[in-house]
Amino acid sequence: MRCSNGSIGRPGGTPGRDSLKHTGISIHAPALVVVWMLGMLLTGCGGGGSTAETAPPRPQAAQPAKILFFYPGQESVSPGDQAQVCYGVENATSVRLDPPLADIRPLSNKCLWVTVKSTTPLRLIAQGEDGAEVEATMTVAVKAGSPSSTRTAPEAPASTLIETFTASTTTVSPGGGATICYVLSEPATLQMSPSQGNLGSDLKKCVLVKPQQTTTYTLTANGGGKTDSVSITIRVQ
Repeated sequence: MRCSNGSIGRPGGTPGRDSLKHTGISIHAPALVVVWMLGMLLTGCGGGGSTAETAPPRPQAAQPAKILFFYPGQESVSPGDQAQVCYGVENATSVRLDPPLADIRPLSNKCLWVTVKSTTPLRLIAQGEDGAEVEATMTVAVKAGSPSSTRTAPEAPASTLIETFTASTTTVSPGGGATICYVLSEPATLQMSPSQGNLGSDLKKCVLVKPQQTTTYTLTANGGGKTDSVSITIRVQ
């Protein structure tokens, strides 16, 4: 190894006894050479430290898309009524419905409303970060007969604020979640117990719940001098 250092030493970088004559210090030359060589190794030949380069971090591998869930909000709807469709995806760069009943985005929890004239098979197609596509299927069922309200029997005005109150599943495993959705017939002040925060003023909305134990969720609506209350139980097992 040859290093250029003009501070002390003979040509070639090796120090000698004559370079220290003016100090009055007598040092055995071989020992001084060993010390000098160790110093050069530790300082990178005077280059200001180690020249070892840190390897750049490896790029993260592209992940495949995963469809978390895809289901209808109701078992069936009457002709002319809107149907609810809920979905969730992970690691997706794009998602689409087939047939294209609505424009959708890659989200982990989303419910939307679509209109179909008859029972319709529906596909959810998600493209992952790796470019591959995965899909899930479901069917939007439309009842036979004339268009009608989602309520099949007339009720007193005091119980007509909440048209539907459904859950994606009524049984979950510990740590699992369910999506609860509701539809109102008119604006109302809402409260859900156990509390799910401010529900806002939307006539249609879904919330994700993760009960720690079997829980009954009750939605209460007040508006226009009327009160409506419905419940649904999610069992944990």
